[in-house]
Amino acid sequence: MTSLAALKQLPAEIEATAASVKMPQFKLFYKVTLPVCLPALFDIGMYLFVNALTTTSAVVFLYSTDTIPASVSVLNMDDAGQTGAAAAMAVMIMLSALSARLIQWPVAKWLGTRTQAWRNR
Repeated sequence: MTSLAALKQLPAEIEATAASVKMPQFKLFYKVTLPVCLPALFDIGMYLFVNALTTTSAVVFLYSTDTIPASVSVLNMDDAGQTGAAAAMAVMIMLSALSARLIQWPVAKWLGTRTQAWRNR
């Protein structure tokens, strides 16, 4: 839904206009579509990252003994009676999501000021 809302910001005639001035589709994508949709792409990426950190429903069947995802190890620690360790691991997952958001926020703001100047006109 986020990506569709971002794409609806573009006028319907943008492709016809680009074709009339003989602008290639890839150039239209990189010069117009991508800058307009950049904030939405960052939000989608952040949502997918946080969702991947906390998802256990599908991952629980895919892990091996060598690599155990953090969300699955929280469940394993809790089942083993190590509630304190499970809580600490859950806090670490939350801190990872928070640190990713704190890194993403200024980068998105910087790119937004560079690519979204047309919104201030």
